[in-house]
Amino acid sequence: MALYKKTLDKSQVPTYFHVPFIETGYRYLHQPWRFYLYSVFYNNMETLNVWTHVVGTLVMTSRLYKVSVTFDLCDLYTWPLLTSLLSFFATYLASSFAHMFSHKSKEVNCCIFMVDFAFIGLFGFGAVLNHYHYSVHVDITSQQQVLFTGSVLAIFCCVCGAVSKAVIHDPHSKHRSILTATGIGLLYVLSIIPIVNRILSSETTEGIYHHSKQIFNMVASGFFFSSRLPERLFPGKFDFFGNSHQVFHLLMIQASDSHVDGIIWDMLFRKLFRLPRVTASFWSTFGLIAIIAMADVFIMHRFYLTFKDRLVHQRSIPHVNNNTIFEKVTRHYPSSRDNSTE
Repeated sequence: MALYKKTLDKSQVPTYFHVPFIETGYRYLHQPWRFYLYSVFYNNMETLNVWTHVVGTLVMTSRLYKVSVTFDLCDLYTWPLLTSLLSFFATYLASSFAHMFSHKSKEVNCCIFMVDFAFIGLFGFGAVLNHYHYSVHVDITSQQQVLFTGSVLAIFCCVCGAVSKAVIHDPHSKHRSILTATGIGLLYVLSIIPIVNRILSSETTEGIYHHSKQIFNMVASGFFFSSRLPERLFPGKFDFFGNSHQVFHLLMIQASDSHVDGIIWDMLFRKLFRLPRVTASFWSTFGLIAIIAMADVFIMHRFYLTFKDRLVHQRSIPHVNNNTIFEKVTRHYPSSRDNSTE
């Protein structure tokens, strides 16, 4: 078990695995799968990243259980909420596995983080689904347009993640940051529009209170995710505990939990007072999520093949050292070999 407890410095792992401003705590590469499973039980740079997502998974599991025992799951009115909860649960679970096996190999790292981004897109689409079913009334045509736009943006989020992992290999690249922020940001802006409209109209209901908490936590999570504070100011001091990514995870859990509280309040309020609403269907909830997931699988498969072909090509190039160069020189200039042996 001594091997499992030892970690590496940034200089001891390839650049592809570097995390900006994280200097230590990297795990060994190309180890058995169980090595990385065991690694969540000792201190390394990914330990808390894994466990904070496990907390999110447990929170969404609790929410799913409460919804299943409180509401009639056969009622179409609850399907958007159930769909979004499943997407939240799957996102936290996928992110846990992504951080757990991130150092297995370049291929695994690329693949699992593309999957992670795909689920983040589904996470955002789940928020869109909820807000436009329960938090605001729109006609069927407008809702179809919103759901179509949300589907496109969810797939676009997957594309941004695939490009950032399979094409841009520099972890410090500004292009990677812009891509991830754009993919997630556009989807969130679409989802939050109806809530902002209610806030601007000075609504002070219980639902708005929960939605306001959600907005605060989401904006704060975006700040920490993009700024990389505090480790940017003190590189190496927050490698294991307290870095921006861990804070981002905790704020996201708070945001998603507040989102669910606000949505349940909106759902019950609209149902109690029989306010107008568009009836959900399989194809506007579970079916649409399935279509987005299939598109994501196709995109990730194409990018992964390109990434793997590039790695194979790089590994096929022979490493040239000084001895190889010397042999080439002496082959063309025999006098060089003679002088070298004297």
